[in-house]
Amino acid sequence: MFVLSNQSRQMPDINPQFYALLTMIGRCLSGQWLIEPTWLHQHADLMLRADQGEDLTSKWPKMSGATMIQKDGFFAAAEKGDTIGKGSAYGVINMVGPIYKYGYNSSKMLMAYLRAMESDERIGGIKLVVDSPGGMVHGTREVFETIKNFSKPVLSVIDGYAASAAYYQIAGSSRIVATQPNDQIGSIGTYQSMADWNAFYKSMGLPFYDVYATASTEKNEAYRQVIESEGKHTELAKKQLDAYNGLFVADVQAGRGDRLTGKGQDPMKGRLFFPSEAVTNGLIDEQISEGESLALLADMLATSKQSSITMDFKSFLSSLGNLVKTAESAQGAEGGQQNAQPTVEQLQQQLAQANTQIGTLTTERDNATQEVTKLTTERDDLKGKVTAFGAQPGAMGTQAQKGKDDSTSDEPESWEKVVAGLEHNKEADAIFGK
Repeated sequence: MFVLSNQSRQMPDINPQFYALLTMIGRCLSGQWLIEPTWLHQHADLMLRADQGEDLTSKWPKMSGATMIQKDGFFAAAEKGDTIGKGSAYGVINMVGPIYKYGYNSSKMLMAYLRAMESDERIGGIKLVVDSPGGMVHGTREVFETIKNFSKPVLSVIDGYAASAAYYQIAGSSRIVATQPNDQIGSIGTYQSMADWNAFYKSMGLPFYDVYATASTEKNEAYRQVIESEGKHTELAKKQLDAYNGLFVADVQAGRGDRLTGKGQDPMKGRLFFPSEAVTNGLIDEQISEGESLALLADMLATSKQSSITMDFKSFLSSLGNLVKTAESAQGAEGGQQNAQPTVEQLQQQLAQANTQIGTLTTERDNATQEVTKLTTERDDLKGKVTAFGAQPGAMGTQAQKGKDDSTSDEPESWEKVVAGLEHNKEADAIFGK
């Protein structure tokens, strides 16, 4: 509750845009955001304009997605009429600029793309292109958990910044790569800036007085402790920040696992790293050219298929071993052959079934090995073409126009239709125009 006093006092002139800029910076650094402050101060005017609803696609593109397939030895955007087999296409999502919770460049939009592509059987893996200094706290962990538990390979490709909340979101990726030697990666840490707005208003001739209910003794106590002590006492604020930071660090450690090497400088103290340093400490896996990224994703997908079949094969071998042990125990159990005979007969039937399944798995393993060999050859051919002809056009591509008869198609609904049909996207299109 606020009590306004001295209402008749003449207010000095102050530029409304400047005041809005100050409040934007204060809000972004107040604990609601996980964002790299250097980037924020350099782009505060754009942040303000975006916050006011201005279309800034010329400054940073709206989050978007595309379906990529191999055509004539190259990767290109899928078009209407292309025959796309199960798991043979790749989903590409571009995440550029500060990450809001809602809107076009938002955690909610990214979640919609990921879920739609996960359910689209044409998509075998995801390439997530990242150039972001971070964003809002709320919504960030939801994206992290989704990527970490994603059922398909996720390759996160850094093209500039992957700082603070942006790195948090991709920390659970199957693989993280940088594309330029001056990319900035990390900023895993938590801090907060508190402005004494009452003092500011007072200097403008408009004193504010905060009045709390009798029982609200702990309301805003961390903020009040810092402001009333003029920054000398920060214990309560640090307690809150430590809780945020502990979760941030724990999730990054869980996402990267044993890929965090313990070498180089500790990445959990808030520093930004160049790719060479990030490879050393394990924040990323390697640095590649952007043109190699889809070939790498294809290789990851082939390896994933082979690993899955290998695990199934090992599982059946383990089950077979358990059957043998059970049979031996049954034969040696007290009661002799009369009691053990029915169990042994049953186990012999199961053993025959297991042998049949092993034969099937062996065939699948051999087929998968051939597919891996084929994909590896295709990947090497693609790398050679990239070297010969230079980097290929970007991954965005022009999306195919949807025909009027699409609604009557018997084909499974694509991720593009799923995302386009979301209610908040329809509302956003009505506001900004599509």
